[in-house]
Amino acid sequence: MHDNPLSPRPTRIANTNTVVVAEDDGSTRSLLTKGLRGLNGWEVVMARNGQEAYDHITQNGADVLVTDLQMPVMDGYQLIAKVSTRYPQIPIIVVTGVPPERLERDPIRLGAITVFNKPPRLSMIMDEIRKVAANPPAASIRGVSLQTILQALKWEQKSCTLVVKGELGQGLLYVQDGELVNGTFKEEEGLPAVYRILEWHQVHVDIIASCKVARAFEKNLENILLDVAVAQDKIRSTQSFL
Repeated sequence: MHDNPLSPRPTRIANTNTVVVAEDDGSTRSLLTKGLRGLNGWEVVMARNGQEAYDHITQNGADVLVTDLQMPVMDGYQLIAKVSTRYPQIPIIVVTGVPPERLERDPIRLGAITVFNKPPRLSMIMDEIRKVAANPPAASIRGVSLQTILQALKWEQKSCTLVVKGELGQGLLYVQDGELVNGTFKEEEGLPAVYRILEWHQVHVDIIASCKVARAFEKNLENILLDVAVAQDKIRSTQSFL
C-alpha cells in the first residue's frame, strides 16, 4: 500500500464544456457529430463504444455523457453504472433504438437522467444537454481548504462526493458518514489519489449529495490529514534551505 505518494506532476487544465457521446453505429454517430455542432461553446467527443467513452472521462473528465445502450466492448448499461458511481457529477442522457419494453435494465435506475428514442431530435438533445449541465451541485465552495471542508463533513457525519477542481485537473473524494473512504484522480485510485488531491491549493469544490463507492482503505481521516501536513512541512523545510 502506498501511504504517502506526494510528488509533483505536470500542470494540466481540465477540459470544460465537454459532452462525450458513446455510439457504435456509424450513421448515428455522423448525425450526432454534425448536429451537435449547434452546441456553441461545447466540445463534442465521439466514442465508438462505452470503453472509449469511459477512458476519455477517466483521463479528461466531461460535463455531460450521451450514450447508446447496445454497444460492443462495454455496453451502455455498464457505462451508465460505472460513470454514475465513479463520476456522479456527470449527467447521463441515453439515446437508444431499443423499445422501452425490451430494455434489459432501466437506465434511469442505473443513473441516467433522460432517455431519448432513435432517431433523435437533435434540438431536443441539445436543449437537454444545456439544461442538465446548468443544474448546480448541492453546494459549491471556493476559498476554503479541503482539510477544513473534510473536517466539517466529519463533524456532521455527512455522506457525499467532493468534485475537486485544481491546477492539475479534476479529482474526486468520497466521504461516507464523515470518513474519507476513497478517491480518484485520472488513473490513480484509493490513497494515492487522495494524497494527490489533498496537496492542491486554491481549489474549487462541488459537493454531490451521494457516495456510491466502497471503502478502499482503513486509514482514518485524522491520520490522512496528519500525513499530508507532515509531507508539506518537509517540503517547506527543504525549500527553506535552498
